[in-house]
Amino acid sequence: MLDLSNARFAFLDIETTGLSPWFGDRICQIAIVTTEGKRIRATTNLLVNPEREISPAATHLHGLNEADLINAPTFEEIADQIESALKDAIIVCHNSKFDIQFLDNEYRKLNRTVEYPNLIDTILIARDYFDMPSYSLDYLAEAFSVTSRVPGSRARADALTTKNLFFAMMDSLKSNGKALEDYIGIYNSPAWPPEGVYLPIELSEAINSGKRLFIKYMDKDGEISERWITPSEVMGLADYIYLKAYCHTRNAERTFRLDRIIEVAVEVEK
Repeated sequence: MLDLSNARFAFLDIETTGLSPWFGDRICQIAIVTTEGKRIRATTNLLVNPEREISPAATHLHGLNEADLINAPTFEEIADQIESALKDAIIVCHNSKFDIQFLDNEYRKLNRTVEYPNLIDTILIARDYFDMPSYSLDYLAEAFSVTSRVPGSRARADALTTKNLFFAMMDSLKSNGKALEDYIGIYNSPAWPPEGVYLPIELSEAINSGKRLFIKYMDKDGEISERWITPSEVMGLADYIYLKAYCHTRNAERTFRLDRIIEVAVEVEK
């Protein structure tokens, strides 16, 4: 039986050029915090040259641009280092399907496959055992009174926050008598996401809220507009992922490329 106090964990967070590796997006930053129980043993924090442009939405989220990454190593150059950091560890992510699909895609490009027999997703634990209005990492960190932001890169900050959140939830769940193994799943490389496109939690929750959304949208010419929309469907078209919605500003149905939505907020009920 695995012992929470001395098991080897690898808390993983990835920043990307956009929302989907299936449409060419790639990793541009990766952080891994390796621990023995709660004790941090190593931290890996790397910028990665994605060899492609970064979407406006991604830059708005993590603050990285092409100039930051042009001299960074490619994923091929760090692949062995990442594999070594994750080897023989229980990998812990928040919204693992989103992060792991990108890692999977990078190794596929190198004709390598990945299988992680010990994977924990903190969002699944939160959804299964805690009733919350939101399951975003920042919201859960605040709810469990753990650090939600630390100095340094966004990837490293989120990996450390995931670590703190995981152990806070494990402390809260001690009374249910479950072993660490009960929270572990297995990741096998998919040919295509079986449930459709995996999105970041904040965006997914906003789209599925059933409420109107306020968005800032950057068109292909770099012009930014502000709109109120009511989402109806997320679609993967030939070139990218789109959000179909009723645009209250234009009083008509519109489609928006998700990687060009640089800000989104759910309408607050009065």
